[in-house]
Amino acid sequence: MRRKDDLAIDRIKECAKAEFLEKGFEGASMRTIAERAGYTTGILYGRFADKSRLFRELVQEGADELSAYYSDVQEEFASFPADRQRREMHSYVDGKVGEMVDIIYRHFDAFKLIVCKSAGSGYEYYIEKMIDIETESTERFIRTLNRAGIRTNEIRADLSHILASALFNGFFEVVAHDFPKEYAKAYIRQLQDFFNAGWDSLLGLAPEDGRTRQQ
Repeated sequence: MRRKDDLAIDRIKECAKAEFLEKGFEGASMRTIAERAGYTTGILYGRFADKSRLFRELVQEGADELSAYYSDVQEEFASFPADRQRREMHSYVDGKVGEMVDIIYRHFDAFKLIVCKSAGSGYEYYIEKMIDIETESTERFIRTLNRAGIRTNEIRADLSHILASALFNGFFEVVAHDFPKEYAKAYIRQLQDFFNAGWDSLLGLAPEDGRTRQQ
């Protein structure tokens, strides 16, 4: 049988999620959360020091799982020899996207809060941090190919960041618009196909055999 305190925390978290989803982090009120849960603000603050701590309690597990998985994927890819990176530049990441979607849908409410309701919280720039990882990984990938004698067209860092931003903001549209999971996977596959073709063109790499196609 669960302890009374555990049940109180579950009730508070349930009501906090409803409050944050309705009003966003900035508009949510600890007093209102306490009232919704049927507790005093003293009881609420006794378990969660402030609104930021309560929001983090709701989103941290999913957020950490996704960011750790994505970082691991990028680091593993970077460990491959240059010729393998060139050969698998699309297929490797495409093969990992399904697991990223699975993580998001296992923690869908958490990502709904992050994507749509996190302004003013410690998770406001969560997606931007992933964009930064993507941008740095792209620049590292280009350097790796060029050092190995696989020449690419020069890509400005600001363009790389803009494209990474477009990709990730497009990716998280599935959360913003409450796509069913299977629809989300099909949409993201199409999004990946679009960006893969675009990167082949920008880098000047023929998708069939990796030969450089200079602009």
